[in-house]
Amino acid sequence: MVGSVEVVTAVVFGATLCILGYATFWALSIKRALRVPLYSNHALGVAVVALGFGLLDVETPFINFGVLIVPVLFLTLFSVFLLMFYFVDTAILSARRADPLLRDTARWKRLRNPLWLVMFVSVALAIGTSVAGYSGFGGIFLIPFIIVGVSGAVVLPRAARRSKDATFNRHLRWFGGFIVLAVGWFFASFLVSQLAAGGMNPATLLNAPLTDVQNYLEALAALVGLAGGGYCLYRSARSLVPLNRIPPES
Repeated sequence: MVGSVEVVTAVVFGATLCILGYATFWALSIKRALRVPLYSNHALGVAVVALGFGLLDVETPFINFGVLIVPVLFLTLFSVFLLMFYFVDTAILSARRADPLLRDTARWKRLRNPLWLVMFVSVALAIGTSVAGYSGFGGIFLIPFIIVGVSGAVVLPRAARRSKDATFNRHLRWFGGFIVLAVGWFFASFLVSQLAAGGMNPATLLNAPLTDVQNYLEALAALVGLAGGGYCLYRSARSLVPLNRIPPES
């Protein structure tokens, strides 16, 4: 049974890594081909986020085998989600500039600075507690993921709909889909780890021993969240440039 769990886990992580790598390749290729700074910058953002999730995918087995310590994975995890929030922030501001009425979706210009402050404070506390092994702050480390999820799944699509740039609109919709899957993957993995750890201490959540069933559930979450998210990133980058042939005139 253990052998089958290890095989399934290896296959899932290998598949997600390939998909994320493919998304990174396309995003960088499209970035080099684009001449519009807005599109080029967002293609680079897709590549950076895909690389970050690929690094998470690689680090997880090393954590399980004791090669890396848990705080390293937490540092990577929070860094990737901070990058995602930066991408969401700049995308919402860009969508506003593409709106003829310059509407401020969800009062984002007023909210963004307080949200950034909350993100950095909660990340600092979460990393500190994971290093010190202190669980007094409870679930405060969930705050950055909730902020990214709400802003990317609710505010970003609404801002995209108000944009009159059809290409940019498609790009943001796919990236919004990626955020939904990525945040869903995190919370699914978090629930599985919490069941194993029996608490909310960041120092023990990712280091808790899992049962075979929990291992399968975690692999399924990675397959749906990371692999599906990688496909969304690929489509997000590809939507920035028309790749189809122009039909000949009749």
